[in-house]
Amino acid sequence: MDENPNGKVDPQKCKPPKDDGIALTIDEVVDKIYKGMNIKLLLVFITATATATQTPMQIYVTIFAGFIPYTQWKCVSRKCFDLLKKNDPKKFYNSTTMCDNNLIAGKDFEWTSERTSFSMDWGFYCGSEAKFSTISSFFFIGATLGLLVSTAIFDRFGRRNGAIVGNLIGATATLIGTWASSFEVMLMVRIFQGVGMFIQLTGIYCWALELTPSHFRSLINFSVMNIWTFGYVTITLIGYLVPKWNHIFLTVAIINYVLTIPQLIYPISPRFALVRGREDEAKKTLESFSRLCNNEISMDTVRLTYKERAQNYWEQIKDFKTYPTFRKETLLGIVCWFIVAVLFYGFSFGWVRISSDLYTGHLAAAISKLVGYTSAIPGCNLLGRKKCMLTVLAIGLFSNLLAMPDVKISEDWTLEYVASLIGNLTCSAAFGVIYLYSGELAPTSHRGMVMSLSSASARVGSFTGTYVGYLYAVADRRVPLAVFAGLTCVFMAAVYFLSDPTGRRIPETPIDVEILTGNNGFLKLEDDREKKDQSSEQNIAV
Repeated sequence: MDENPNGKVDPQKCKPPKDDGIALTIDEVVDKIYKGMNIKLLLVFITATATATQTPMQIYVTIFAGFIPYTQWKCVSRKCFDLLKKNDPKKFYNSTTMCDNNLIAGKDFEWTSERTSFSMDWGFYCGSEAKFSTISSFFFIGATLGLLVSTAIFDRFGRRNGAIVGNLIGATATLIGTWASSFEVMLMVRIFQGVGMFIQLTGIYCWALELTPSHFRSLINFSVMNIWTFGYVTITLIGYLVPKWNHIFLTVAIINYVLTIPQLIYPISPRFALVRGREDEAKKTLESFSRLCNNEISMDTVRLTYKERAQNYWEQIKDFKTYPTFRKETLLGIVCWFIVAVLFYGFSFGWVRISSDLYTGHLAAAISKLVGYTSAIPGCNLLGRKKCMLTVLAIGLFSNLLAMPDVKISEDWTLEYVASLIGNLTCSAAFGVIYLYSGELAPTSHRGMVMSLSSASARVGSFTGTYVGYLYAVADRRVPLAVFAGLTCVFMAAVYFLSDPTGRRIPETPIDVEILTGNNGFLKLEDDREKKDQSSEQNIAV
């Protein structure tokens, strides 16, 4: 391989071909190997990506471990009994009575819930309820920090290895949470849970995507999203079945450790191995993949054509300046991720009122996400990524507008409730599509960095969405709906200027991004480099 004047290996040079073997790209090899789904392949996929369930489990664990039972308490003081005599007993036991009259736990009333929670143990209710919200939200601070750090992990140490480290951090933090004894300790637990869980989710998602044939990527993408949703269902069931909050944390930690075991066995991503110059390791992984597909091939007769691009962190950053389309699409993607997170967490009007029961309400939310993710699979296949996303967003925009009129359908349902269901479906579908979209647009050499930056922007959007939702309490309910509608329009504009990766190969390097999107200047540059390589090979042969 030629060297540049600075003595460094030119990262754009292709590996010189050997004299024998069939020249194939990794996309061609994967498409050749894959002949359809079978039981072995399905089991590997499920066991490898099962840790995706841990992200929602650790996000929502505090909801069930720290719930405040405002309707489950009894009077123990004269002050409380006097209030009870003046009110209807059926309407007395609620947060309004407790908070408006400054009733104190242990002095004026006692909790009667058969379940424990750290909110009851640490006195989080009424005026101090904000501490419970703070504990829940600190997960996203950790997630943002973890994703920023992981921009330098995935493209140097691998997707699988990053996922393993993330799982161990998250599982250990959750295990420590079992014995958390104070507000401050729980905040630290939540930060490390966030750090670990989004490192593992991003890593295992990239690993699965990079082993998937182009025509199968949408199905795999939304399958990972549905596995994520299964984690939402699982933590709801654990919260319902396990009465002690410490044991809820312990159960989640044990499940996390167990689900990490298969990742210790499975190989690294072959695409990552190639861009790091580890061709033999990539071939071994592809041979193992062919056996799983019941279509065993020998890579001894195959010559992989690829561009080695082993870079340090700062060289990766400089590529954003060198390659304009790569820069533009990454920035537009970050905007999309931020907005979809705002909508996902903020577009909850009416939804929390569908059920007053904690467990039923969250199961309903999980089902809504499941339907949203699943319905996007045929949409991506039939319409393509770009048209599917624009269609989903158009429906979401309609749901915002639909929610504005005050129309009562029945005693229990209003037009706003119906719109909230549509909104949850479209937000879930949009989140699933943007994962696939960004994964296919980003080059292999920078995919870990791009996905981490994008997901970090989504974590900021998660905070923002929560605060936008507070507008319901201080302004007319149409104000936040108008904000959501405006953000959806910005989202649609950003998607409009993105290229459509449907059906095309995954780019391996930033120059591939320029070529695949039709940047003629870089196409000519690549042609000149190929001619130079061919000339060098001929001289070597002579």
